[in-house]
Amino acid sequence: MRFIVLNSSSADRMLYTPVLFLGVATTMSHCNTPIIYILEPDATLGDALRRLVESVGLSAWVSADLAAFLTAYQPQRPACLLLDLQIPGLAQSSIQEDLRTQDIDLPVIVMTYRSDVATAVAAMKQGAMDFLEKPVNEQLLLDCVHHAVAEDRVRRGARAWRQMLLCRFTTLTPREQDILQRVAEGLSNREIADRLDLSHKTVEVHRAKVMQKMGARTLSQLIRMAMALGLLKPYDGDE
Repeated sequence: MRFIVLNSSSADRMLYTPVLFLGVATTMSHCNTPIIYILEPDATLGDALRRLVESVGLSAWVSADLAAFLTAYQPQRPACLLLDLQIPGLAQSSIQEDLRTQDIDLPVIVMTYRSDVATAVAAMKQGAMDFLEKPVNEQLLLDCVHHAVAEDRVRRGARAWRQMLLCRFTTLTPREQDILQRVAEGLSNREIADRLDLSHKTVEVHRAKVMQKMGARTLSQLIRMAMALGLLKPYDGDE
């Protein structure tokens, strides 16, 4: 993996150089620049991790206080969390429980000197993306960080897409929402008409409006949208 190291002056130019687009002057925002949160009780190690992360052009925030992280967290920025299990106030039985209660959803990389199987399994079950044993190999850590940031971008894209679908869904009339539900269940226009005591033509009109309002060009797209909205559960072969 190749890393491009930026010094502070070049990074500043990247973040604040005015860009002209279609005649409109805009400024690139730092909101798209990933930030790596580091919760590390050892101040010396925390500083070393910060310098390592910053050496590959990423921003870093370091603390030994979980509450400080919960306050400092910037939900608009791509991120990941490097978490030492020895952080004061962190219940090892629920590594990400505090994050979930605060509506924080970001990839977590767990670091610990204790590398027994039970601890690793518990951390992964609770949602940790990676589990690293200290002392951490620098290249391995950077690889994990880049992977976690990429995963966070994917999650953010999925959440944004679902929010867009929810906005579109609210523009549907109650009847159109009912039609969408039936279409997602695999019913034909004739079957929907029989179920809802409507004419075949009326169902066709409602279905066309649903496709238009939801922005679906094909039936498969509409079904994926219905699944994202929770109107249709993914197929489970055991059921």
